Amino acid sequence: MNAVTLRQLQYFVAAAEAGTVSAAAERCLASQAAVSTGLGELERALGLQLLVRRPAKGVALTRSGERMLPVARRILDDTSELERLAGAEHDEVAGPLRIACTVALSPRLLPPLAATFTERHPRVELDLVDGLASEVQDLLRTGAVDAAVLYRRQLAADFDVREVRSLAPYAVLPESHRLASAPDVSLAELAEERLILVQPAGSRSVIESLIEEAGIVPNPGWAFTNPETVRAMVARGLGYSVFSGRPRGTQSFDGRHVAYVRVRDAVAPNDVILAMPHGQRRTARLDALLALLGEPELHDALG
Repeated sequence: MNAVTLRQLQYFVAAAEAGTVSAAAERCLASQAAVSTGLGELERALGLQLLVRRPAKGVALTRSGERMLPVARRILDDTSELERLAGAEHDEVAGPLRIACTVALSPRLLPPLAATFTERHPRVELDLVDGLASEVQDLLRTGAVDAAVLYRRQLAADFDVREVRSLAPYAVLPESHRLASAPDVSLAELAEERLILVQPAGSRSVIESLIEEAGIVPNPGWAFTNPETVRAMVARGLGYSVFSGRPRGTQSFDGRHVAYVRVRDAVAPNDVILAMPHGQRRTARLDALLALLGEPELHDALG
């Protein structure tokens, strides 16, 4: 059996309801020849005669046509509903939205994002997950998430990218450090001290490449998976670190404090970006997310 087309079904329903091929053609904005041809093709595809053509009297349904008419109407109605739902997917801020974020950014970004987004868009089913830079990009690549937030320096694949915020690097120093109250610092001034880094795939290379841009050969120290461990080690005076941006809190888990001092070396800022699959069609949900990420509250949360 040849494939039945929606256009053929439209011609059939229009002819059955209007009673003539000419009236069906007018309703469907088609020529009489096109409607006649389409009706003939439909009957051949089904192997049934649906209409009786009566000269000067229009068309009448056969018994087969009477049985097929409600089915044809239902198919056309379902198609219209499918198109409506597809339009809603792109035009209404409702439905699922899955976002991944790197562990370096998630404590700063996800809580305010979740609170504000769910309040503004209660019909969106927001799903949030964090992980290493390589992990969130794998989730994006396989379609497990709709978008991912990470640092541009961590980007390892061909995704469509929107900048969220450009972040300058900050040296993380013990509160008692000789340069803790300085307005800025050169990494050369810290080169002899132990450098403590965040270990996860992507994060360590981000800071190492930044230090390399500054022309510094650091004194390598420890590396830890948890950024809070890095901050706690620095707070105890065991070394220094470099973070992208300036987190709000200065207190480590054990109550000690760190200071954030802007790096004055001429290095490229580390942009926070929203990555999406290449060529992915944007939805109203993603547009709402992009709009929120551009607001001051989210910018301030990133540092």
